[in-house]
Amino acid sequence: MPRFTDELGRVDIRSLSLAEIRELVQGLGKEKFRALQVYKWIWQRLIPSFQDMTNISKAFRSEMEDRAFLRQLELHRMERSSDGTRKLAWRLHDGLLIESVLIPDDERLTLCISSQVGCAMGCAFCLTGDLGLIRNLTPAEIALQVAQAERLIDPGERISNIVFMGMGEPLANLDHVLVALDFLLDENALNYSHRKITVSTAGLVKGLRRLADASPVNLAVSLNATTDVQRAAIMPVNKAHDLRELLETCRTLPLPAGKRITFEYVMIGGFNDSLDDARRVLKLLRPIKAKVNLIPYNENPDRDLRRPAEDVVQAFQNFVVQGGIQCSIRSSRGTDISAACGQLGKKG
Repeated sequence: MPRFTDELGRVDIRSLSLAEIRELVQGLGKEKFRALQVYKWIWQRLIPSFQDMTNISKAFRSEMEDRAFLRQLELHRMERSSDGTRKLAWRLHDGLLIESVLIPDDERLTLCISSQVGCAMGCAFCLTGDLGLIRNLTPAEIALQVAQAERLIDPGERISNIVFMGMGEPLANLDHVLVALDFLLDENALNYSHRKITVSTAGLVKGLRRLADASPVNLAVSLNATTDVQRAAIMPVNKAHDLRELLETCRTLPLPAGKRITFEYVMIGGFNDSLDDARRVLKLLRPIKAKVNLIPYNENPDRDLRRPAEDVVQAFQNFVVQGGIQCSIRSSRGTDISAACGQLGKKG
């Protein structure tokens, strides 16, 4: 059993799977079915205290308090963008901050969540990497971003999609991400469809295969360049896993029927936005069940990079679509509150 313990040796029960909670409960001499009761209380009801579990005896509640603890994230700040995007800054129990983002779009409300405090990937276009990796988030800290955001949204709203595209590299914290995904998918917990959850990666090959084997959620891969020289210049991970290895792995992943891998492509003006780049995108991705999401770079004064002109982005998209691959352009949302792609962690 993984141990997420406090200074008193009590375990973080929200970071335990249902099977591990069952082991804990049976270790206290209680009936097996009690574990599911506890699990539903902590995820469906999001109770702050074991004393709130009213269908469980007071003696058992006290025993649970001696062996386990319940934490929630502290909402440090919520900022609203002029376009309706909301950035949620959460303070963790050790004082560190993470951020998640609510993004409205027509009938959808997408929540972008974090998997680490900081990030070790060091991608040139992403400010989160400037923090370095501070620590991994626990399964509870990952899933609580969703559970608590559900209670902060406006009346009549519903989170429709969840994307692991916030702070951190999800596959560098895959053990904890997989447990959190179980909480998100389980009908006895947060009960989201795997079709509505996407996990993004900079290209950690071993983690990609393991994730695809373990979970049916959608996959997104940050491509961002069409040659190894080009990609290595902005993504250090390419030195460990070059384009050939990454794309061959993607080609052979066991995708659920009807699913495609989304290849994210941050477009940087004068760097990777030419029609020659678009031509190479087609060549690279044709053997793969793929679709492309173009992300025009969000400029900031901390980087000597520029956003491509709109007509350049449109021409790139048209070329890819005409070549037979689905291609969309992601709208920049929340730039006025540093909530757009690559901006999380800019200010704490």
